[in-house]
Amino acid sequence: MSLDVEAALREFLASAPQTKYMIEVISISHSNLTQTYHLWREPVDGAVVDEDSNTLIVRSTNFQVGLAGSPDNLDQKFTISIDTTDAENVLRKELDRIPLDTTEKIIITYRAYLSDDLTEPQAVQRLQAESISYNRGTATISAVARKLNVLKTGELYTFNRFPMLRGFL
Repeated sequence: MSLDVEAALREFLASAPQTKYMIEVISISHSNLTQTYHLWREPVDGAVVDEDSNTLIVRSTNFQVGLAGSPDNLDQKFTISIDTTDAENVLRKELDRIPLDTTEKIIITYRAYLSDDLTEPQAVQRLQAESISYNRGTATISAVARKLNVLKTGELYTFNRFPMLRGFL
């Protein structure tokens, strides 16, 4: 992150100017989807530049991103509600392409931009979908950060094997 971006973000958070606002962009990808979907809540389609300097064409879609849980919990869960009221039902048909027995997770990338600078994201979070549910006109995706530390080492630290642990616990 360059100093210009840091200074701009610091000014935005400190003064909350009325001419600037945060723009959220979500990207939905999976190997079985025909394309990666880039969505934002702006009234017209547009383009942004991601963290790898790629230009992304984003579609205008109503969605809401909610962060559940408390700040002291490391397992933060994002709840993303996407408006699916389109005549062709494109998103639902695309998600139906993913087999139910697949172990590959849907990857959701959350990016936040300042409205006056769409050339560099202020925040990037890569998530994986845990579950997707449908209500009338809305798809709700529950997503969490990738679980990189799920595998166990197989090493058990017991008092019999490591008696010096008693003083620390």
